[in-house]
Amino acid sequence: MGIEEGRFPDLLEVDAATNTRVEEMRELLENTQYLPVAGRFKVYLIDEVHMLTNQSFNAFLKTLEEPPEHVKFLLATTDPQKLPVTVLSRCLQFNLKRMTPEHIVGHLKYVLGQEQIPFEDPALWLLARAADGSMRDALSLTDQAIAFGNQNLASSDVSNMLGTIDQRDIERLVQALVERDGPGLLTEISRIADFAPDYGVILADLLSLFHRVTMEQVVPGSADNAMGDAAQVQALARQLSAEDAQLFYQTALMGRKDLAVTPDARMGFEMTLLRMLAFRPGATRREPPAVSAGSNQAAGGNRPEPEPDPAPAQPTGSQAEPAPEPVQQPPEPEPAEVSVPPSPPMAEEPPPWEPDTPPWEPDDLEPIVEAAPRNEPQPPQQTEAPVAPERQAEPDQSVPPEPAQAPVQRGEFVWESDFRSLEINGMPGNLASYSSLSWDGDTAVLTLDEGHARLLNARHQEKILAGLRSRFGDAIQLRISQGIPGEHTPAAYEERQRAARQQAAEEAIRQDPVVKNIVERFEGRVVEDSIRPAETGRR
Repeated sequence: MGIEEGRFPDLLEVDAATNTRVEEMRELLENTQYLPVAGRFKVYLIDEVHMLTNQSFNAFLKTLEEPPEHVKFLLATTDPQKLPVTVLSRCLQFNLKRMTPEHIVGHLKYVLGQEQIPFEDPALWLLARAADGSMRDALSLTDQAIAFGNQNLASSDVSNMLGTIDQRDIERLVQALVERDGPGLLTEISRIADFAPDYGVILADLLSLFHRVTMEQVVPGSADNAMGDAAQVQALARQLSAEDAQLFYQTALMGRKDLAVTPDARMGFEMTLLRMLAFRPGATRREPPAVSAGSNQAAGGNRPEPEPDPAPAQPTGSQAEPAPEPVQQPPEPEPAEVSVPPSPPMAEEPPPWEPDTPPWEPDDLEPIVEAAPRNEPQPPQQTEAPVAPERQAEPDQSVPPEPAQAPVQRGEFVWESDFRSLEINGMPGNLASYSSLSWDGDTAVLTLDEGHARLLNARHQEKILAGLRSRFGDAIQLRISQGIPGEHTPAAYEERQRAARQQAAEEAIRQDPVVKNIVERFEGRVVEDSIRPAETGRR
């Protein structure tokens, strides 16, 4: 009871931050010879002991080595590394745990209730977080906040005093992200910017919130009330998917690292939150590219004045026309010079591409079941002008062994084997190679699975459409359909050919007489994983 009221004579508290001189330490040690008055021991509590000078420690060390039986020293410090090793070796160390924010808030409520000072709960949580587990710091900050708010603790006043934002502002930012509300998100950022906050601290708060949301998703009921927002964390865990929570966490983590190199801290903070919106999984994230593509189409439609068509698909065709025109012009005189009389009906089929496509088709069709007999006659056929008879014979040979290709044929074009002749490169070509093709009149329907269709944007579709129009004419339209493409895709076709070449190479090695002789003589074995087929002409 006397200790709580501060009138116990045998408990002496010394502030080492103000009593650092060696004379003061010697005066304290001289009083240790007197016996306690009321208690069993005379206790000296030295706070912030690391602030003592080396001379004070040297004067204190002798008494510390052989203390009187009725004296106990309690040395309190927040930085034990600064104490001399000789002092640490003569003490028992007790590492006190930090107080939880809930405990600090509970004690502050008791103190403010006794003092009859009005307060807001969010203000106490801000003070508890700023105290960082120290009750003394929490009480000191509370005194400052009471003076700052004119005998009233309001969350807005505490936020201004600490230079931070309220936890509710963090929740508003996350709620705008959850609702995909871009304008609302920018409005909230603009409102927060009026307080000149530390954007790195805001991102750290977002990281903490997303971490707790993820923990609640993995282990329901594990969300603590360390920030006084356990109910909000549980609600966000139900609204956000696991992918969104991980994406937001990683984006905030990278954005916090980028703040140091951005020209403006607010700019980096805004871009971090906008990245969370732009790259969030979902169909709506493709809307901004679609809008920009439409504007590009409108701008592109103003360029070609001869074409009056207002249809949205025509600008893409007009952009793709310059590519096929120079390709179609050189082949036109060739049929006129060499084979105009013998092959008038062949002009209805795509003659401009006949001289250019054989370099692709023999390579694409080379690995099919009868690859060897095709490679031999093709080199002389490529140098001669009348290529059309050779192309008529090739589809006849490829259709019987693979009747499943019939639905994806258009004339002599087979989608899975002749896809590379369209010369669709880059990301559009990679995505299109995982699709199957069907025709609905003059509309090419590409069927893609959900994962690849999600990556396909308007610009990729323009390049695919340009490749199709260069082969089949400007009347071709393109439609993307989500579904199961099946096995008749260019990527699956190439994988089957690769596997066939690999199998043939392994079989050739196994049947090679020289290899057999080596294996028999040296009792060796063939490591099949090291066998690679010879590079094809197309590669």
